[in-house]
Amino acid sequence: MRRLCYVLSIAALLALQGCGVLGQSASDCASSAANASYAGPYRGAENNLSAQDLARDVACAYRFKAEKYPRGFVVIYGSSRIGENNTTQADPAVRAANNQLYQGVRQFASRWTRLYGGKYPIMTGAGPGLMEAGSRGATEAGGPSIGYTTYYGPSRDKGGDARLAFQQYKDKDGKLNDIVSDGLIFSSVAVRESMMIAHSAAIVIAPGGSGTEWEIFQILESMKSQQLNPVPIFLVGNKERYWRSFEQRLREMAAVGTLRMNEVTDLFVYVENPEDVLEMLQRKMSLN
Repeated sequence: MRRLCYVLSIAALLALQGCGVLGQSASDCASSAANASYAGPYRGAENNLSAQDLARDVACAYRFKAEKYPRGFVVIYGSSRIGENNTTQADPAVRAANNQLYQGVRQFASRWTRLYGGKYPIMTGAGPGLMEAGSRGATEAGGPSIGYTTYYGPSRDKGGDARLAFQQYKDKDGKLNDIVSDGLIFSSVAVRESMMIAHSAAIVIAPGGSGTEWEIFQILESMKSQQLNPVPIFLVGNKERYWRSFEQRLREMAAVGTLRMNEVTDLFVYVENPEDVLEMLQRKMSLN
């Protein structure tokens, strides 16, 4: 899938280089969602997309970054199912740990935004769970709060309604509040994933499911194989609870000779408390 992301994007760009698609005008990159700078048309499954759809997504994403946020973003990845108040997990200790993780991501995003959001805004996948925590923290600190997403959940189920693509936060009075101030809604999930990585100045990865695992390995392999310049990467949350199986998988691959352990582990740092990432990232980015 990593190769699919880049091959499709680059192939579309090259194929359409002489066809005017790369010279996207502002109207080509328009959006029907008030807080999104671009919303690509909804085509359904990824294999319904045309080369033009892929090229439009790429061109509008690069336009967006170049014109608004040229330094890139601090990108937060994580589960869509670890929310503010976790009740579905059977183990009370897991519920408590997940609640704490949500608040840690929220506070990191808030503190980072107050200090450096004008240079390196927080970006998430604009979804629920730990993505919501990051978006909400950035918004509470005065923003910007950037989202790169595609047509999931309500926006997909309503036939591709871009106005429903960005997560909102329901307050104690039941009112829905926008927590993403700007961003992009891609036709292609593959291009979306590639642009999130390519536009990152730093990456914070919280625990997640199969989607987050896909993103982790795409990020690490892209940087291990020098297809992208390295950026600081932090895996946050208690290592024993959240990252033991990930580390074991790496060791298993190393044991059978399909991976050199240090080529991967040298690319990231485990950080138990997400709030501690701020000081570490300050040093790595020479901001303090």
